[in-house]
Amino acid sequence: MSATRLAHRYAKSLLDLAIQNQQVEKIYDDMLEFDQALQSRDLLLLLKSPIIKSDKKLAVVKAVFKDHFEPITTAFINLVIRKHREFYLPEVVDEFIAQYKELKQIATATLVTPVPANDQILAKVKSIVLEQTGMKEVEITATIDQSLLGGFVLTFGDKQFDCSLANKLYNMRKSFEENKYIRQF
Repeated sequence: MSATRLAHRYAKSLLDLAIQNQQVEKIYDDMLEFDQALQSRDLLLLLKSPIIKSDKKLAVVKAVFKDHFEPITTAFINLVIRKHREFYLPEVVDEFIAQYKELKQIATATLVTPVPANDQILAKVKSIVLEQTGMKEVEITATIDQSLLGGFVLTFGDKQFDCSLANKLYNMRKSFEENKYIRQF
């Protein structure tokens, strides 16, 4: 089974269980915290190591997260490790977060500009994304990339609007490479 299908199934199961027990917000917070913990190289190497046995991995996860997470979250992580699927935990966590955002109708967007975007620009981008996606809320990640020279790049869902000066210059350069004024006899 592919990693994305497996991650989708496990994440959906956890989300369904969270909805059933009315603990969606708490388990979402746990998954965000676990996602932050997975940024640690040591924990990631521990979980992905084929040399370390599952019971050792289980003991480490229990020791670190038992008091911080809801019992459902802890039981879910234990189940994944017992089934020897701990290699896919980062993908499962990411998929759970994506499914949660879909459930709560939260769109995510990335805005890349050469200078920091002010509140007026962010509000305009938010309204555009809300209009395009039909979602109730938008999380905007604003980043700075000075190589754009001017303009912006807006990415949300499967759409990308590249209105950067660097892109316009690139397209202009490509059009000049095609010499349309050579006589064709």
